[in-house]
Amino acid sequence: MRTPCVLVVDDSIDALQTLSDILAVAGYTVRTAPSAERALQILEGTEVDLVITDLRMGGMGGMALIRRLRESFPEIPVIALSGFADVGTVIQAFREGIADFIAKPFTAAEVMEAAARALARRKAGPGRPLTESAPPSAVLPPDQRARATETLRDLQARLGAELAVLIGPGGSLLAAHGRLPEEAAREMARAVGQIEEALGRLTPLLGEPGWTGQAWEGERWALYGSRLAPGFHLLVLVPRSIKPGLVALELREARARLQGLSVEAPEPSAEPPAPPASETGPGEASLVPTPEAFPLLPEEAWEMEEAGAGELLTYEEARARGLIPDLGEEPEEAG
Repeated sequence: MRTPCVLVVDDSIDALQTLSDILAVAGYTVRTAPSAERALQILEGTEVDLVITDLRMGGMGGMALIRRLRESFPEIPVIALSGFADVGTVIQAFREGIADFIAKPFTAAEVMEAAARALARRKAGPGRPLTESAPPSAVLPPDQRARATETLRDLQARLGAELAVLIGPGGSLLAAHGRLPEEAAREMARAVGQIEEALGRLTPLLGEPGWTGQAWEGERWALYGSRLAPGFHLLVLVPRSIKPGLVALELREARARLQGLSVEAPEPSAEPPAPPASETGPGEASLVPTPEAFPLLPEEAWEMEEAGAGELLTYEEARARGLIPDLGEEPEEAG
């Protein structure tokens, strides 16, 4: 059996050496190219299974290389990496068809996991989604998906969010709306499912009765999440300038609109996979609990200090006080 060949493209000799060492340890055959032009020459005479390219390089840039690869070698998945790319650049790279993105500085685990995912997707064949190897454990019926998407669209518009996502049991993507491609939303859903599983293992060790929400802040963006019920999460990616109290208010209102949604297991295939670790079996429905089933989460009780100590504003009051930016034209929906 032939060992998968990975072509690494970067104008930094140190980065080439580091990536080459990581991938070699993982068992891959590795070719390196110090420029996009050299990478194209290698591809003409070498059978390559995966390309990992930096986005910022002298001469032909990484984005131009990605376009050339999509034209001439559409069957080869591409992973982009960069230490300087902003969200807009990453979004554009996904639109150009990359399989994954790695931020510099990276860890060996990040590189190995991204390479394994991209190669698994290629092996699955064209047209297969990235998460095909792990089928969703829950889906929304069409009418309920439309209702959830409308709620996410309003949430995304009111906060100027990059993405709003509703995630179900097992990391299933139930609905999404925003500027990022659906593939990014699916990766977010899968990551949250893995986090939920890990936290579940910590619960008995720490004596923690339950985990209720998430909040991650970067230099430009912040990701906030609300746990609607066991296995159900509502996430929103917003500019860091948006006040946490306002996010909490909008998440609470969106939560109220999502009450009563019913999810069901997808129809079993001819050779069904092993059942996922979920309380919902084939054909059974699982309801998002009514508001009485779970109170306001601690993360949603943040005070809006800018609006006054302990004061919780309505959407209209927050906009009147200038706490919500002028969002302009509504972006396209993910998916």
